[in-house]
Order: sequence, then structure tokens, then C-alpha cells
Amino acid sequence: MMAGSLGVSALAGPLAAPASLAAALLAAVAALLLLAALALVVKDAAAWWRLRRIPGPPSLPLLGCIPQILRRGGPFFFRDCAGRYGPVFKVALGRTWTVVVADAELARQAGQKLRNHVIIEPNLMRTWILDMDQYGLFQAKDAHWRLVRSSWQPAFSSASLSGYLPRMMDCAEALAGRLAGRAAGAGRVDLWRELGAMTLQVVGSTAYGVDFQTTGEEPQPQPQPLGQEEGQGRGVGKGAQQQGPHFGKRLAQAAGDIFRVGSAFHGSRYQRVAMLFPELRRPLSALAHALPDRPFARLVESRMYLFHACMDLITAWKGRTGDPKEGSSNGSDDVRGANGHHQGNGHVNGAAGGGAAALAPIGPVEDSGQVEGRAVPKGAAKGDVPGVDPPAPSVSPGSFLGLMLAARDKATGQGLTDLQVAAQVSTFILAGYETTANALTFAVYCLATNPEAEARLIAEVDSVLGPDRLPTEADLSRLVYTEAVINEAMRLFPPAHATTRIVGEEPVEIGGVTLPPATPVILAIMTAHTDPRVWPRVDDFVPERFMPTSPLYPEVCAKVPGAHAPFGYGSRMCIGWKFALMEAKAVLAILYQRLRFEMEPGQGPLPLATALTLAPRDGLWVRPVLRSH
Repeated sequence: MMAGSLGVSALAGPLAAPASLAAALLAAVAALLLLAALALVVKDAAAWWRLRRIPGPPSLPLLGCIPQILRRGGPFFFRDCAGRYGPVFKVALGRTWTVVVADAELARQAGQKLRNHVIIEPNLMRTWILDMDQYGLFQAKDAHWRLVRSSWQPAFSSASLSGYLPRMMDCAEALAGRLAGRAAGAGRVDLWRELGAMTLQVVGSTAYGVDFQTTGEEPQPQPQPLGQEEGQGRGVGKGAQQQGPHFGKRLAQAAGDIFRVGSAFHGSRYQRVAMLFPELRRPLSALAHALPDRPFARLVESRMYLFHACMDLITAWKGRTGDPKEGSSNGSDDVRGANGHHQGNGHVNGAAGGGAAALAPIGPVEDSGQVEGRAVPKGAAKGDVPGVDPPAPSVSPGSFLGLMLAARDKATGQGLTDLQVAAQVSTFILAGYETTANALTFAVYCLATNPEAEARLIAEVDSVLGPDRLPTEADLSRLVYTEAVINEAMRLFPPAHATTRIVGEEPVEIGGVTLPPATPVILAIMTAHTDPRVWPRVDDFVPERFMPTSPLYPEVCAKVPGAHAPFGYGSRMCIGWKFALMEAKAVLAILYQRLRFEMEPGQGPLPLATALTLAPRDGLWVRPVLRSH
């Protein structure tokens, strides 16, 4: 018995050592986790302390105000907060404290004082897709932003817009013809989808001189599984000309997916976790790409499709210009690599080649000080923004890439790389597709639910255009009520429902509130548009308030500068606002020249999706009705 006891004791010693080591390791891990948690608590407390004098809604530890935003939707949550806490308040987006400016005049001041945008949600993209985001017009900062914006500006001069109008009308007339055919067959149609296909077709024809083939009758392909590593791109990198009839429809689907699942609030769980722990962005990005959930797989697939479409457009443009220095051999291959993997920032484009030819004007240099859009700053006609953009020459339709390839830094003379050019191409496609389609959809919804407004718009269209004449540029300035309808629809339903800024190295005062350096700021456009202190009959659809001859006009538009800001504020307002407004007016007039639209039951009030843009959640289902003249 004693020998057995001794044997057990002899075994207990070696077994106790690993157990003690495991316990020590667990204690060390627990201590490290505790220290990390304490560090996060201290960091979050310091972030709150910097904004302690600014009121705001209560927030949960770690989650912040995310549950309220998911429940109400960001624009509606901000509207509730503005009514309770005033025009400047703070919210916690996860663990990121952000200041929201929800007053029209204060938002205008903030938009003028603060020049740089900020993306508040962590970006889990990687390699050249991440780089491309930072090069685009929206996220570009300081000197690079000035270079890029000056490159964009000639594309939106008045003379350039004149050249785009016939192509816009071709696209609108084709859409009206298809819808007229559906009306004859008593068919229902998702007008939002149809308008999206048309606006993407407009971008392709006006900016790139390419038929995106988005408007055929073939069924739209369904999303495909990820299936490949991010850099491999399957068939989408084989060239736009080889995509066949589904290329444009797939491009439209990709653009739509980027807006639908690109937001952390409506996209991947990895993005939501990254909002809670932004310090873990890199490992979360790696994990999301290795084991993507469905929203992240859709986002990556769509971003890759759009990227390769942009590179194909660049390669095709260089090939058409015939410059051996900038031919297709130096196009996308230096970015895409042999197997589709990123190999640097891409070829730096020289001064020769397509850019010079693209800049040949089709009309006089812009010198007009008149603005057709009454809801934007009066001085904005020269270029885009007073004091920022000088008058610009016109460019031919399809020449946007020429402008980008010809851009030069004034200090160094260096051009944009292919990746930087692709960033601008991507920005134009996304902005030109989504926001204009949404604005037109909301305008049709407002008209379908306000028969008196619809009747007045039809009367104006008939008076100016008659039963079958397409609008000229001179006609557009006479469609005053049509423009007022678009402006009022964008007041109630601004597609860009908010925009952002970041405070620079010095504190900034907004409305008596001092914002510390590096503070993210949200300018809540939709909240300002529906402020009952500014807008009489705030929830009603009243286009007359945007007509200078109406007695309602002095109530707001002539009294509160910047009260209506669907295109943003200050020098960072949308550079393409004249393009969008001209397109919307032409399309709405051409549609209602031939048709009316009756909504399918069960869509009022219209369900909304508040992701990166404000959009109809389930589309807008209507029955086109042929008008009898």
C-alpha cells in the first residue's frame, strides 16, 4: 500500500507542472484582456470628454447609438435628436463619437469652413481597392482634391452640358418608348430599376462614349457567389467589349449592391464589428476576405466588377487615341498584374495622347453667370462653386477619360496614375447612376400621390413641348414647374441624405459650439430639409415654394441661404449638380409627355432604405398609362 502511494505521489509532480503552466498562461491572457479593456475604457472616456459640453442622446457601452439607428434609420434618428437636443449634438457610432449638424444655416457654415470629407465607418477593403477609395473625388484631400476637382470641372461647364443633352434625350426617349409598350400590355414595372438602367446608360454615353447596354429587355442576371480571391476577378477583367449584352446590367447590379451593402448598418457583420473595434480593422479585413459572409461577398464581387470595368474603359480609351505611349499595353496590366493582383499605383499618364484631343471644344468657353437651378447658389454657374472653380472650356461627349489622363499637378507636372484615374471613373459611374435614379423615382412617387401637382406638370410639359417634340436646351429653362417638382422631391427625399466633414488641426466653432481637432462631423441634409422651424407645411409636397414667381418662394428659398442643399455644401458640393438637374428635367418632361404612372397598391407611405443613399426599399412599382392628347 505504501509503495502504491509513493507511486501516485511521484506521478503527481510531473502532472502538476503543465497544469500550473496552463493556469499561469490563462492568468496572463486574462490580465492582458483586462488591460486591453481598461485601455479601451480610458480611450473612449477621453473621446467622450472632448465633446462633453455637446448634448446628445444616451448611448450604450460599446454599441453607442447603433441600435437606435438600426431601428429608426439614420436620417429619422437624427431628426428626432435635433428636436430634442438642438441643431448641434453628438452621437456615438459604435465607439466613434461624432458631431451631427442638423440646422440648414449651421450646416452651410460647417460645409464652408471644413473642406475634407471623412468616411466614419471602417473600410475593410484591401490592396488597390482601398487605395482607389482614397484617390476618388469624394475622399480626396487637400492638394490631391484640388488637382482632381480641376480635372473634373470642364466636363460640367455649360458648353459641355449642351453637348450631353442629345444623348440624355436619346436615353430618355428609349425609356419612354419601352414604358409605353408596357402600358399597352397593362404591365406593372419597377420604375426605380428602369430609371437606374437609364441613368447608367446616360453616364456611359455622355462620359465615356460607350453603350453600356443597360436598357434591353433581357432578364438581369442574379448575383454570383464570390468564388475567387479578391484579385482574380474571373471574367470581368477581360475587357468591356467582350462582356456581351449583360455587361451593362451586371454593372448596374454591381453599382446597386455597393450602395445597398456598402454601409456597416446594412451590410456585413464584419463591418459592424469593425465599428465597435476599429483598432481591429486589419485582422477583421483579413478574416472577412478569408471567410466572407454573404453581404461582404456581394460587396467584394461588386467592387471588383466595377474596378475591372473602369480599367477596361481606360484601356479602351487609350487604344482609341492611338498613342503608343498610352496604349493598352500600359493600361490596366500594370495595376492588375499577370494574375489580377495589385502591383503598385499604376502607370503615370503623360501629357500627350488622348487628353489633348479630348479637350477640343464643341462650343464657346463658358462665360454665363446665369443659373437655371434656383435652389443652388446664384454664383455657382461659373464652373461649379463660387470662388473655387473658374470658368471651364467645354469637352466633347465621351471625353471624361481624356480630362483625367491629361490632368497635371501644377507644382510637379505629374499626371494621375491609372489607379487614380480609375477612382474618378468609378466615382462618376456610382454618383451618376444611383442618386439621379433615386431623385427621379421620388419625383414620380410624389406626382403619383399628388394628382394636382401631376396635372400642373403635365400642363406645363404640353404647353412647352406639345405632344411629340423633344426638349431643346432653351426649353429646359421654361420648364419651371418641372424643376420645382424635382427640387421639392429632393427636399423631402434627398438621395444624399447626409454628408461628412472632418475638423482639421485647429478647433472650429459652429453655432457657438467648439469642435476639437479631428472630430468627425455629419451634416444631416435630410434633417435640415424637414426642419419645421424653416419650412412651412414641412411634410407636404409643395413644388411652388421653389418657384421665384410664387408667393411661397420668399418664405424659405429667398430667406434662408442653403436651406435646400441636396447636392451638399461649400466647395465640396457635388460637382455634377448641373448635369444631374439637366438630366432629371429632360427625363421627367419626356416621360410625362407620353405617360402617367399609377402606383400599385400597398406602397404608401413609400418604404425607404437609408444606407449610403436614401432609396426606395422595395423599388417603386407602377403601371404606366398612355396619355391621350
